[in-house]
Amino acid sequence: FVQEVGQEGSGVGRKATSLSLNPHRVLAVGVSVDRGLIQAGIVNVEGKLCASIERPIDDGIGQERLIERTVDLIQELMTRYRKMLDPALVGIGISVPGPVAWPEGIMQYSPQFRWGNCSFREALESQLKRPVLVENNVKAMAIAEHLFGEMKEYTDFIVFNVGSGVGAAVISRGKLCRGAGNFAGEIGHTIVDPHGPLCDCGRHGCFQTYVSMNSIQEHFHMPFSEVIARSAEDREIWAYLNQVTDRFAIMTANLVNYYDTKCVLFHGQMQQEWPELVEIVREKADKLVWKSLSREFQVLGADIKSEMAASAAVILSEF
Repeated sequence: FVQEVGQEGSGVGRKATSLSLNPHRVLAVGVSVDRGLIQAGIVNVEGKLCASIERPIDDGIGQERLIERTVDLIQELMTRYRKMLDPALVGIGISVPGPVAWPEGIMQYSPQFRWGNCSFREALESQLKRPVLVENNVKAMAIAEHLFGEMKEYTDFIVFNVGSGVGAAVISRGKLCRGAGNFAGEIGHTIVDPHGPLCDCGRHGCFQTYVSMNSIQEHFHMPFSEVIARSAEDREIWAYLNQVTDRFAIMTANLVNYYDTKCVLFHGQMQQEWPELVEIVREKADKLVWKSLSREFQVLGADIKSEMAASAAVILSEF
């Protein structure tokens, strides 16, 4: 598990031998399952993605078919890179959207797939004959940031995931906050207006119905990238996006006030396609955070970009 990387010291006496983790001796398979796509990759103990494959899936895919497609993709990856994995594979980490019972690995409900109560971990372990852990995708990202991202030295931070949906995960005193049922962080389904738009979860006025990529695309009937491209010249789009960033700033400030955290990391497809979002929210949230907390408060873009690395972090952190 460790390797010699050189010698240090000068003067009289034997030089000290420096050691580091052997990144090729501990590998995990990380699998990201999301609406429309499954990605599987091999990740080493330093968080480096060594190999990957992906496959599209139907939006309306059922539980049995999703399990089947996930198993097939993992087996294909493990067969293709058997020589790399055989001596070093410690397990398989899976990240999925929506709340997951921990450590049982039951997908309790997924708004993206519109079904729940799926024993994902049990089904995969029985077929793959390998250790499997299943976690919510945002919590997995927070674990990865703390394990081998820029947040390694932080004991308190929040990951704010923005994409087709909205979620958050909280690291407090160096540990992931799970809540009583591993539901902590489901801010996308915080109701901001009980008379608002219908959400995928079946309720009205959830936060994500106002700020997610899907809601913005549906409002303007065009891809999100095109909305951003037109925003500089289209006053209607600019005004709408200004409201979106107002809402993000309010929620960011509230999270900082709730958890007394030093940093909020924005992560996800929306942040990647609209990198200015982070700076806009930072400026707006700074005016809303309680002044006693604002002195050390930061809003940053996430360091870990790979969903597969985040999924692998779930198993690597336990290892």
